[in-house]
Amino acid sequence: MTTQMKPPPPALAVGDIVPKWPLRRRNGEPFDVHADAESGNIHVLVFLADPSSADSRAAVDTFAARRDDLDALGARVRLVCPGDAKGEFPFPIVTDPDGVASRMAGLAGAMGKATGGGSAVVVVAPNQHVAARIGPDDGNPAEAVLAVIRPLAERRRAGLVPVMHPPVLIVPDVFNDADCKRLINIYAMTGNEFVEPGHNQLQGRTTDCKMRIPDYGRDDRIDHWVCAAETNNVIDSRIGPRLIPEIQRAFNYRVTRHERYRIARYEGAQKGSKHGHRDNTQPVVAHRRFAVTINLNSDEYEGAEIRFPEFSEAIYKPPAGAAIVFSCSLLHEVMPMLSGRRFALLAFLFGET
Repeated sequence: MTTQMKPPPPALAVGDIVPKWPLRRRNGEPFDVHADAESGNIHVLVFLADPSSADSRAAVDTFAARRDDLDALGARVRLVCPGDAKGEFPFPIVTDPDGVASRMAGLAGAMGKATGGGSAVVVVAPNQHVAARIGPDDGNPAEAVLAVIRPLAERRRAGLVPVMHPPVLIVPDVFNDADCKRLINIYAMTGNEFVEPGHNQLQGRTTDCKMRIPDYGRDDRIDHWVCAAETNNVIDSRIGPRLIPEIQRAFNYRVTRHERYRIARYEGAQKGSKHGHRDNTQPVVAHRRFAVTINLNSDEYEGAEIRFPEFSEAIYKPPAGAAIVFSCSLLHEVMPMLSGRRFALLAFLFGET
């Protein structure tokens, strides 16, 4: 009789939503970063293959030495071990009895158990997405964690939100740097055949192409339509697990479909009429529910922010790789380019209702 081996769990990557692992506190109660008592906080999960090893103790000592700084930034440090660790530790212990969480964090193991004396660190943002994975090659683990959570805490600093704030969702790290560069390169290198502007021009097409988008006479935008299966699969593999669950959580709507993805390029003078538009007012696009914009090179241009004039004069420019999501029925406007060249992945999402 043979037993089929289970495939190893996928390694966590920055931007992934942390699974609901069956972790346990020392008293046997479950520990879950998605729980109401834990959500909204920065979590630092220090995975220890062998808590008694010198390497593990040294890693824990780096965090103990910077405890005041970690506490000041609101970070909750937990030590994640294969079983209940013996002795006293400066941070709470969480057990990972089947080893799945440890292996996804980057610890080697066999038979579902982490082995050896190594350590790995996963920084979990307040929205339960992975903010960083830190391994033995990244130097002092506590210093590496602080370098990640300082800007994270700064971006979350309390401030007065405009009373007329539009109902938009921003999710960071949907794409990583390599994803952004890949899509910009696809725009530059492929699909240089132009098709006429208009909806439903690409029925049955399997190769990429480009289209001028002269909304209200503007002259600064050309869209690259993603028709190639390989590129669509890459985009789906990021948006599916990292963004779609957040749309359901924020808006209580189940997205099951999308229109063809586009890579938009904005460059030069806008021209035309400078006012906003809605994305679902024509019968042919009435099915659209949410618009998604993911900037690919936010640091390389000025202007082209998104504005929601029905709410305020505030402008939105998420960093590269972050998605901004809003209802297609909201009036919105892309501001004029000031300098440089903007690339962005655009998507329209919808479901069965």
